[in-house]
Amino acid sequence: MERFWLVPIKEIGHFCLWWGKVVPEAIFAFTKEVLLSFEDSLQFGANLRLWLAIEPMFGDYTWSGRTVGFLIRGLRVIFTILMYCLILTGGILAIIGWIVLPFWALLKLQF
Repeated sequence: MERFWLVPIKEIGHFCLWWGKVVPEAIFAFTKEVLLSFEDSLQFGANLRLWLAIEPMFGDYTWSGRTVGFLIRGLRVIFTILMYCLILTGGILAIIGWIVLPFWALLKLQF
């Protein structure tokens, strides 16, 4: 039989484990899921390959068609990288905010 006074200590330990490990892992998994979802819609890898191969868009094989394809795919690659950085920054800030939140709350308490 457990000692009665150990039960609250175990509960505090479970809460600290949940706060410091389980929730940040869930935030990381959500951020990863959002990144994979954006990869499906923005197709970074395909745009990068086609951009570096200077493939024309819409089957226009003239120099102007190749130039337009190069510029538009270049802008899509840059936009995709910026979106990935924004999503990663949001996930990292959410994890840091989650871990810092109790310390910030303790500082705001007025004794």
